[in-house]
Amino acid sequence: MIDRRTMLKAIAVGAGQTIAMPYLAREGFAQTPTHTLKLTMADTRVHPLYQVLVRFAENVKKKTKGAVEVQVYGTGELGSQLNILTGLQTGIIDLCAHTSGFIDTLFPQFQVMDLPFLFPDLASAEKVLDGPIGRQLADLMPAKGIYALCYGHWGWRVTSTIDRKLPEPKDMQGLKIRVQPGPIFAAMYRALGANPIAIDFSEIYLALSQRTIEAIETPIISLPAAKHYEVVKIVNLTNHVYNAGVLMVSKRKFDSLPKNLQEDLREAASELTPDWRKTMVEKTAEISEFLKQKGLSILEVDRAAYKNRTRSVYDDFRGVIGADLFDSVVRQVEKT
Repeated sequence: MIDRRTMLKAIAVGAGQTIAMPYLAREGFAQTPTHTLKLTMADTRVHPLYQVLVRFAENVKKKTKGAVEVQVYGTGELGSQLNILTGLQTGIIDLCAHTSGFIDTLFPQFQVMDLPFLFPDLASAEKVLDGPIGRQLADLMPAKGIYALCYGHWGWRVTSTIDRKLPEPKDMQGLKIRVQPGPIFAAMYRALGANPIAIDFSEIYLALSQRTIEAIETPIISLPAAKHYEVVKIVNLTNHVYNAGVLMVSKRKFDSLPKNLQEDLREAASELTPDWRKTMVEKTAEISEFLKQKGLSILEVDRAAYKNRTRSVYDDFRGVIGADLFDSVVRQVEKT
């Protein structure tokens, strides 16, 4: 027989559940997530993109009624910038927001977005990514275990130096500069007479401090994220690459999700794009002012002269990228 104390406890628990159930139903959320996905990005948690991805995670939770929880990590927490792409392929990492310069190492065709000084403005680059070319690039990825969910923008890549002004291409001569691993970045700086060096993002601060390198090519928005502004003092607005970002998901993980959750994830990613792009533009302006207040000089350069000096890169990479894809993008940009 059940004693009085046990019965009263059972009644109390049942009453508590009865009170809680209407709240859960009203919110439409599952009590606990049935799928937990790890999302990492190619920068630190201080970078503005981190909060954009947190908002994406909240949107995923809302759309899936709590069935999917996305946990957001910064660079280095789940692996280096280079090996997190490998983790995505093997399914160790579920989601990743990364830059074109690293994606180039897996998909050489993607280097078409990193042709030096190709895009005159944001609109021309986004028109390419949002049209047939963007779909064509995304369609390359499943063959290597990845799905592209959406395109974003990491901010125009600029050339920041410890103490050198670079108004003309000739000023690059002999400059030791850290570049992304995509071959086109090294080719671009070699064409300008600089000495490109590929090192991991986590090693940049020390390398600058010891003058192992004298410059970096990153977006303005990335300078405070790892405190690189403490070492570099001149930001040269080369704006040499649009710097596309891609939110990607492991094919193995995505295919294991129920169809309705796959659709929810894709929909949330689609809604991420305008937030991502808008935030990068706003934060770039905000951080530019912050850098000026910290005493950094922000200088314009002769982009036309730089583009002319790097024309050899176009010739060298047309075959690597694929003539049809290369010509399609160049023609489209020339029309804008």
